[in-house]
Amino acid sequence: MKNVILYIAVSLDGYIADSSGSVDWIKGHDESVEPDDTFTPFFGSVDTVIMGKRTYHQIVTELSPEQWPYTGAKTFVITHDSESHDNGHICFRNTAE
Repeated sequence: MKNVILYIAVSLDGYIADSSGSVDWIKGHDESVEPDDTFTPFFGSVDTVIMGKRTYHQIVTELSPEQWPYTGAKTFVITHDSESHDNGHICFRNTAE
């Protein structure tokens, strides 16, 4: 049996994104400070990624439109959208089914 580990950036008041859906707050306020990269070493042990459709959309349109950041891992996108179709290593799962 595999372990399920939640790896998420969350603000002190419990939010993942700001009121407009942006995650720019993760960078912090001081642009001269380089945040620690805890993701790269963690992702080396991951073989499956699960996310929602909004997160998927934000990744492919804003955060990493040029390159899928989870190459090498099977990705499941949970959605209500029945028009979403599997795409290589990305599998869309409709929650209404």
